[in-house]
Amino acid sequence: MSGYKHYYFNVRARGEISRLSFAAANIDFEDIRLNDEGWAKEKASGRPPLGQMPFIVTPEGKLLAQSGAIMKYICKKAGLYPADPFDEAIADMINDGVNDLRNVVVKFHFEKDEAKKEELKKEFFETTLPARIEKFEALLKGDYFVSDKLTYADITFFDFFNGFLPAKGEPAVPEQLSKLQELSPKLAEHYKRVLAVPEIKAWLEKRPKTDF
Repeated sequence: MSGYKHYYFNVRARGEISRLSFAAANIDFEDIRLNDEGWAKEKASGRPPLGQMPFIVTPEGKLLAQSGAIMKYICKKAGLYPADPFDEAIADMINDGVNDLRNVVVKFHFEKDEAKKEELKKEFFETTLPARIEKFEALLKGDYFVSDKLTYADITFFDFFNGFLPAKGEPAVPEQLSKLQELSPKLAEHYKRVLAVPEIKAWLEKRPKTDF
């Protein structure tokens, strides 16, 4: 029986939280990175459950799409998941809050009007991000967001600053950490704590270098 297969483009973007989850869970997976032609063929096959990536194929041949669903599935299998239903809801709240930030970044990233793009970026970095960081900081009661262990809430928050808010090229970790440090030293320490998880550190060292 083959292992897990993870399908996405050769970028971090929305596929990285599921890759990070495999790494944190210490679950081997085949990291399949498709170009446009490869994706066109895969999509035409009808295999992707929602006609989009990322998606995975389990060792049993089952298919699952959506990065958040994949992340939660893998984390649940590995115990990186809140045991209490309310804690799970808190983790989902954090995950959804980070997704809100991702959506804003995507919006200004793809904005074609340069003046509008700069306006959106300015609003994000000067207003939206600081306000949301203040709320996230209040939710961080200990070393991790939920209970005393790493969960998918920590992974998705870490990924936003490590790979979703980059300069062009390899993730500008010092630059991103500097921005987080400026806004919240407490959350910067959380970022460094997740970065130091051996399995995550090993993944970051070996993953392909991509523009975003």
